[in-house]
Amino acid sequence: MLAILAITAPIFLLIALGFVAVRQAWMPREGAVAMSRYVLLFALPALLFDTLSKRSLDSIVVPDFLLVYVSASLLTYGIGVAVASLVRRTSPLDNAFFGMGLSMSNSSYIGYPLVAQLLGDAALIAVVMAILTEVLLILPLTLMLTEFHRERGRDNILRTLGRVLRTVGTNPILLAIGAGLLFAALDWRLPLALDRTIALLAGSAAVVALFAIGGSLAGQRMRGALGAATAIAAGKLVLHPLVMFGLLLLVPTLDPTLGQAALILAGLPMVTIFPLIAQRYGQGEIPATALVLTTLLAFVTLNLGLWLWGIGVVR
Repeated sequence: MLAILAITAPIFLLIALGFVAVRQAWMPREGAVAMSRYVLLFALPALLFDTLSKRSLDSIVVPDFLLVYVSASLLTYGIGVAVASLVRRTSPLDNAFFGMGLSMSNSSYIGYPLVAQLLGDAALIAVVMAILTEVLLILPLTLMLTEFHRERGRDNILRTLGRVLRTVGTNPILLAIGAGLLFAALDWRLPLALDRTIALLAGSAAVVALFAIGGSLAGQRMRGALGAATAIAAGKLVLHPLVMFGLLLLVPTLDPTLGQAALILAGLPMVTIFPLIAQRYGQGEIPATALVLTTLLAFVTLNLGLWLWGIGVVR
């Protein structure tokens, strides 16, 4: 357990440092927002491109992992929507974000450094496949459900679908993954100066991202709706990894290291933009509370899960 804490504690301490820095006005909240944009537009795309472009294409896509991760995420999403609809009897907008909160992990900002340190570089491909699942499936599914509900027949399906595809297709993370896959497929290499520039950008991603998460949390307020937020937190930190664990048992051929990576990723808090997207549809209060609560509880549940599942530390 101490070996695990030696890896996980610095990650959460960096988040806490960003939180305190903004809350104590050591830096403005706008600074944390700018750091988040830097990571989204430059550092993280560089990191993903650097990871993919130097691998062989056949080592990047692992069908067994995709089968498990996609199935577990969609199943968790469906359970979230069903619970919100049948038990809580909330609106379709609430239901869509309830499902997103349960199933869309912060694979890029928290998952990447955590998996790298716990399992090593060989497991980082799992993070890329998880990000693809979230960007190409979970996020578009949520946007489609919310857009259809908001329009309620005032717009045609093709136009709504076009808006969603434009939103997803212009995502810099997805563009970086596409470029990395192209370089891997054609065995291309960047000129040395560009390659070193990409490496420098990639090296800054983890620390800046974690600090920015804390800064963004400092701007969130836990206002009411604690019961719904707690349900989302429980679903994200307990249900998602349990569903992932159950499906892993059904696919024994999957590389054990990738299976461990899937469990780690499923046990993470939800993506930081969760309340920001919900806010566009007038649903930001519960997601904001859920994000803060889930991030706080994740330090306990994640470390406990790593210990129970016997996920070790790369030496």
